[in-house]
Amino acid sequence: MKRKTSHENIYYSGAVNIISEDIFPRTFSLHWHNHVEIVVWLADTDVVLDADAVVPPVLRVNQAVCKMKPGDILFIWPGEMHEIVENADGKLTGLQFSVALFDDLPDFTPFFHFFRTFHQISYLEEPELARRIMTHVRRIISAQGKGDTFSGVETVICLYEMFMDFGNYIKNTVLEEADPCSVGTGRTFEKISAASSYIVDNCEHELSLESAAAQAGFSPCYFSRIFKQFTNYSFVEYLALQRIKRAQILLSDPDKSITEISYQAGFKSISTFNRVFRQYKGCSPSEYRKYYLK
Repeated sequence: MKRKTSHENIYYSGAVNIISEDIFPRTFSLHWHNHVEIVVWLADTDVVLDADAVVPPVLRVNQAVCKMKPGDILFIWPGEMHEIVENADGKLTGLQFSVALFDDLPDFTPFFHFFRTFHQISYLEEPELARRIMTHVRRIISAQGKGDTFSGVETVICLYEMFMDFGNYIKNTVLEEADPCSVGTGRTFEKISAASSYIVDNCEHELSLESAAAQAGFSPCYFSRIFKQFTNYSFVEYLALQRIKRAQILLSDPDKSITEISYQAGFKSISTFNRVFRQYKGCSPSEYRKYYLK
């Protein structure tokens, strides 16, 4: 079934591109891009909306259906396939920005492995986190709307504060649940983060569980278990995922062939690349490339 399509034009007047309710697409076909997108339903969450009066917005991210409710936040990370299935009542607002804003901030680096595991944050299930993020979203919109001399700087500061809150939430809840005895001191988290960064930075090379464990200073057996607890991936799964992410970036370059990209991303054969890519993205690399929007 063909869906209604339109062209997504992304013009950055500042560090953050804001798509207000009045121009946020009612539907939008399947696509991906290399920036971060945050979709929110700005609403007074203390007011119970009549379910029959509003058609809930629906998006699809990585083949998962996300039905939005008032106060919900949806994170769409670079390279993730997504579409707007339904936004008939125009309830959504979007923020888009380049992940390069965080490149020179090493404090954030370890957390991006964990940020990307989050997509829809439900106000009903995580009210405190949703409320904090929504507060920062409103501040970003307000700051950019001022048009003052330093409104762009204020926008970026608000964005950083949002991810500081997000990172503290991950550290104080998700990571403590993974290893409550060690995360409080930060040692285990730092070691797993170091190993994660090592895998990300070297995923195009031949890597082994033993070499990654050595980066963390753990035995391979213990590292395998604790790495799974922290990242929700086995070493093999995580390595494959990082190679796919590397390939996603390369696929935005029309001058590179699929075969060339497969080897540059760390795969030993085009058949393995095609199989693993389809496993993670739900389509072939060539099909994926067709959905790219600059």
